[in-house]
Amino acid sequence: MCNRGAACTFRHDNAAVGGTVKTTKQHHNKKYHKQSSAGNTAAASTAAPPSKPPTTSSAYPFVSKRVFDPYKAKAITLAKGAQDQEDRSAVCTAFRISEDGLVKEEIADPPFFSIDVECIATGYGSCANGINDGCDNEGKNGADVPEGMYNERSHRYPGRVAMVDTDGNVLADIVIRPPQDGKGIASYLTPLTGLTEEICLGADAKSLEEAVQTIKGLLPKDGVLVGQAIDHDVEWLGLTPGKDFARMVDISEIFRQRMPFNLNEASEVMKKIESGEIASPSSSGDVSSDEYLGFATRYRHFSLRHVCLNLLSEDIQSGVHNPISDASYSLKLFHKYRNAGVTQLRIVRDGLHRAPPTPSFSQEFTPVIDGVCVSAAGYKYKRAARKISRWYAGKKAAQC
Repeated sequence: MCNRGAACTFRHDNAAVGGTVKTTKQHHNKKYHKQSSAGNTAAASTAAPPSKPPTTSSAYPFVSKRVFDPYKAKAITLAKGAQDQEDRSAVCTAFRISEDGLVKEEIADPPFFSIDVECIATGYGSCANGINDGCDNEGKNGADVPEGMYNERSHRYPGRVAMVDTDGNVLADIVIRPPQDGKGIASYLTPLTGLTEEICLGADAKSLEEAVQTIKGLLPKDGVLVGQAIDHDVEWLGLTPGKDFARMVDISEIFRQRMPFNLNEASEVMKKIESGEIASPSSSGDVSSDEYLGFATRYRHFSLRHVCLNLLSEDIQSGVHNPISDASYSLKLFHKYRNAGVTQLRIVRDGLHRAPPTPSFSQEFTPVIDGVCVSAAGYKYKRAARKISRWYAGKKAAQC
């Protein structure tokens, strides 16, 4: 069942859950209403059945525009089956089996932690590969600063970092002071981060170097960092796997859905295999590889908000992003599904894939804050605004 209530815009099949189908303005467009009215008038004037009845259902009285393709369906099924065969040893609990194979002993888990970083803007773009302090990256020559941490093309700088342990205890929640008292800051992205100039320049704020040293002091060498796209947080803080901690686990890889890269091409491959033009894949080799399948595949990744909303019924990012909440729910999802079986994960992934899309912050609120593009979608709005501004300036100059 959907947990969004009246706010959901997805056409749900009420008949499938024992309900009744209601025609509402929210779920049906005006074009359909006009067609329905015309259809009812025609039905009243004549009792003759249509020569070719439309392919509709009682739940969705819309004409189906797609024809079922068994070859496409087979390609999709094979891609999911290949994902079931992927190695999950980096996520699952490890076991030690005796030499005679009779004793299976569980190996103690390493300590798990999660960190989450909220960034402020030092430029007006959306690039977040590495960090840029807006002051010629004066910190890139500091001690123990890894190569690639600073990037001249980046438009982001850490503004707040939180660290949570495996039991949900908050180990650190640090506000980071930007260099030169915020001279290079374009926006604190307050609607997204909750940070302001007063907070980032307050007495409790620490420099990035102090914040990183605090995180390193709390993180053991055998610790495992867990999080959504955790590699970005690690890069922003300049942490090094194998040196500052053991390894990291991106939980988006647990829930991602594997599918054909090009469904039409995959369908053609299935047809050729069936007709004998292409030999069927042998059982030897890596059965999870694209080479075994015979066609290229890709992954659809889901946001942390989408996963929490559909699996935990919790909307954690409906407004200002809280790094403590994001880190805590990352660990909660990790522990809940790290040892899930293949069948359970298949059901979970299919459910996430078929669920109504969960909007991101830029989609739900605004793609531009203080002239800063929150995402790539913000660029088209800025270009449109420039055109309107030039048109208005020209119009005003012509009147003078």
